[in-house]
Amino acid sequence: MTFFFFLSVYKSKETPKNTTLSLSLSYMRVAATGRVASLSAMTMNSNDTTNENKKMTSTKKRRACALHGRGGSANSFSNFLQKIVEETEDTVEWTFLDGPIDEGKMHKFTGNANGKALAWWVLPANTRTYSAEVLDGIEMSCERVTREGPFDCLIGFSQGATLSSVLCARKCGCDEERKQFESVVLVSGARPGVGKEWERVQKEARFGAKKSLHVIGETDAINPKALGFELAECFGGEEFGSEIVTHERGHIVPIDEERIVKKIIETLTGS
Repeated sequence: MTFFFFLSVYKSKETPKNTTLSLSLSYMRVAATGRVASLSAMTMNSNDTTNENKKMTSTKKRRACALHGRGGSANSFSNFLQKIVEETEDTVEWTFLDGPIDEGKMHKFTGNANGKALAWWVLPANTRTYSAEVLDGIEMSCERVTREGPFDCLIGFSQGATLSSVLCARKCGCDEERKQFESVVLVSGARPGVGKEWERVQKEARFGAKKSLHVIGETDAINPKALGFELAECFGGEEFGSEIVTHERGHIVPIDEERIVKKIIETLTGS
């Protein structure tokens, strides 16, 4: 297990008992399980540790799980969502997970982050997720999310969005008693193949989240917009707290469009 710390500690050579330690905004922990957790750091004086602890316990953060697309990684997706992570640091505890499938090649999304292109399941050559009979690896992926949970929220891009729909339909990765996520955000998603997972999503996804936001690109050439609308329908529409937003671009997380970023934050935080 490897730990990377990004912090600055300012103190004299002999730190007095009550000296305040100033930590930088955040640190990233990368564990051997493929989990990246982004945790907000705090400035704390030893004299009022008790008061700070009371404040922390009185305001519970929502736990959000972020699921990258095919060819991405926990590191690359955390970089994409950095703006949203920073704007929700007081209300959301973020966990970015790696897909269990290593496709064995470099990808533009990962760059030098870890040199791997990761996925949540294996696909036959020249096959997209939305046309696959079987998603080989889906069980491993659901187990990974469940093991790291429970989570209050999900946000997934592309294959990660499709996985989010499966998690909602199976009601796994969320609280075992509630059997429901507080909210989910699906960006550039599509149906999970044409087999049993798709049947289950059609019947059960709407009951797996109190609120869902579907972000769809008008010119998406990877998961065409019709498939995004088709997946969104499985979440039951307005009656079940489902909402659709579109943008003029393609297969991306439109992180530079303020109206969409605002919608994503509102969905994840419940504000």
